[in-house]
Amino acid sequence: MEIKQKIVGAVGVVAVIFGGSLWFKTRPVQASHHETAPTVTINQAIETVQAANPGTTVIDVNLERENNKLVWEAELNNGLDVYVNANTREIIKTEQPWNLADFHFFKDWIAN
Repeated sequence: MEIKQKIVGAVGVVAVIFGGSLWFKTRPVQASHHETAPTVTINQAIETVQAANPGTTVIDVNLERENNKLVWEAELNNGLDVYVNANTREIIKTEQPWNLADFHFFKDWIAN
């Protein structure tokens, strides 16, 4: 009885390993529109942001996907986040950080 259990267990292990190798087989890489490289360089994006925001300094830049488009997100020293289309060099949007002091119901909770 013990030998039958060992044989069944070994067959089960082999089946799991073989099945897993078929399940996780390598697949050919296909071109995707999501993996395209940007045509605008990081330096061009920084120049665009600084031209639109004189007197500021770019402190961080990241390549991200925004609404299914590649964009450079540049963080400025004044807290603004500026998004530049990574293919057209167009500024898509500018975001300001939230200041909780602007909301009257938080004023009592925030120390001055």
